[in-house]
Amino acid sequence: MKSLKNTLLRSILASLSLITVISLSSCGTSPKKKSTPVKSSNPSMGSRQALAKKILAHPKITLLKKQVSGRVDGASAYHNIASAARGYSAKRSYYGNAPGGYTRLNTKMLRTMLYLANTKGYSYRVTSIAGGSHSRRSRHYNGVAVDIDMINGRKVGYGNPYYRSVMRTGRAKGATEVLGPGDRAHSSHVHLAWPR
Repeated sequence: MKSLKNTLLRSILASLSLITVISLSSCGTSPKKKSTPVKSSNPSMGSRQALAKKILAHPKITLLKKQVSGRVDGASAYHNIASAARGYSAKRSYYGNAPGGYTRLNTKMLRTMLYLANTKGYSYRVTSIAGGSHSRRSRHYNGVAVDIDMINGRKVGYGNPYYRSVMRTGRAKGATEVLGPGDRAHSSHVHLAWPR
């Protein structure tokens, strides 16, 4: 009787182990898995949170509150900066090529945004940071890219006398992907992106 109980117990344990292994191996994460924002623990003045607060309050920086497509999904340039200003990561869109989830905004990018307004004196509008649907491997999804479609009250295009200077400034501040009029799919905006 005792050996029957032991055999039965071993059989049950083996079945539970197999179920656990199967469950663990079949648990994958969807590429568009939704996650929760992560709060930053660095409150220093040079932190992403402090930089984002300055951008949010800056009179020369306008942040679009919806996607260029018109979609309102809480991942607009405004919402990305507002989340960072509260110490949270920025939301990515969850449509088209966008992977959903959250990402931290790059501090070099944020410093450059302030530099363009404070030191260079530009007023400009940001259409996209981590949100929107871009190419599949877009640096926007890593929180290291910014799109600007208006500079000093004028739409970006060949007729705008300021966009080349903004692009040069981006390069000087470490942006390694700098696109604008003349580059495929960038005729209406300047795209500045830092390494991932």
